[in-house]
Amino acid sequence: MKIDKNKLYKFLFAIGLLCFCYIILAPKTIDPQGEWYPDVNDYKAQSQSSLTSSDFYAPKPTAGFSPRPFTVPLFLKIAGSNFYNMIILQKIIYCICIISLLIAILNFISNFWVKIITQFGLLFFFTWWNIVGWSNLLVSESLSISLMFLWFSVILFYYKKQSVLNTVFLIVASFLLSFTRDTWPYIILLFFLLNIFISKFLAIGSIKKNMSLFVFSICLFFTQNYTSNVGERYRLPVFNSIAGRIAQNDDYLAWFKNEGMPKGDTLKADFGNIQNLDVNGRALIYTRYLDSTYTTLFKWVVKDGKNKYQKFLVTHPYYFFLQDLSGDVVKENLFSYNIYYYQQEEGFFVNAYHVFPIFNLWFYLLFFLLLLFLFFKTKKTIYAFLATIFILCVVNALITYNADSLEIKRHLFITTIILEFISISTLILLADYISNLLIKKRSKTL
Repeated sequence: MKIDKNKLYKFLFAIGLLCFCYIILAPKTIDPQGEWYPDVNDYKAQSQSSLTSSDFYAPKPTAGFSPRPFTVPLFLKIAGSNFYNMIILQKIIYCICIISLLIAILNFISNFWVKIITQFGLLFFFTWWNIVGWSNLLVSESLSISLMFLWFSVILFYYKKQSVLNTVFLIVASFLLSFTRDTWPYIILLFFLLNIFISKFLAIGSIKKNMSLFVFSICLFFTQNYTSNVGERYRLPVFNSIAGRIAQNDDYLAWFKNEGMPKGDTLKADFGNIQNLDVNGRALIYTRYLDSTYTTLFKWVVKDGKNKYQKFLVTHPYYFFLQDLSGDVVKENLFSYNIYYYQQEEGFFVNAYHVFPIFNLWFYLLFFLLLLFLFFKTKKTIYAFLATIFILCVVNALITYNADSLEIKRHLFITTIILEFISISTLILLADYISNLLIKKRSKTL
């Protein structure tokens, strides 16, 4: 009896998705360790503002409240400002985003067996506790990475068909992703800039539509920058970077003092001997947030510090490209994963925890070159997409590393995840490419 491959594929796909959702949603919800993080109370306070009030989208700081980008407060509001409901919601959103990404990837694969391997291989990858575990914490990481995967999928749907609906989905996904963290607008802006050249090269959509998306990303960038300025969200990150990296270098410190920064000598005395921002080093910086000694410095940060720090990054590429830091420390931070003091693996998730990551830096570079080769060989959008994501990942790592010197591992855990995803996808696509070549070769010989 001949097997209907299409029906078998749909059956296996449905089984795979059901198993994946069960694995993610079935385990007992862990009560968040969120009380450890000041972020949590800020998200809750902001979520209780009205959706029609500017206090929800661009609140001003007050005593005991630091404004946040609005996406996490929005979903917390949907969850009734209830922490338990928010954890459930984060898990559901994660499942939806992963299913969307899997469908988008499978649209670019033609070989039946490669499709089967892809769906189960990627679903197993997405049970990695390094990704899933953040859904048990009430910080921005879970929604940020879920919406990033959704953004990836919507881009692929847009590349497949440039309909009005897919364009709207791309705008909405970009908007929600951007307001999870203040580093995303830079990445989204860069993507839509690169998208103009990719779309022109591959004749994807009209140039007017792609230019409009780029204009949208510019507006999004300045809108989020405005809300950041209103909420002074850069205040602590800039201080963290000055205390955590600038204060250890006399030349860097002198540059800032010449730019009008006060308390240079105090910074040197307090933080000049910090060699590595371990738990003790971070704790020292935290204690200075409310120290009246630094009141004038924080006022300067709010007024001029952000612009001065951005000017410093542009004029000091040695610093921007992390050459002032130990190579081992940079590598450890850039490629962080399974960060034990934020989360512990449990249940089924232990399996992927012990498998990933599979590759290292040299493999990542090799896969990037392979993607470029396949792209110029086939002119297929999926290769252009993955190569672009690789570039964006590198840029995001540099921007994030320089944006805030504290909790760098927490902020950069997505780097290894993205690179592993790109590597696995590249191998899958290579298998599909080779199998199609063999089928064509066999058909010619018959």
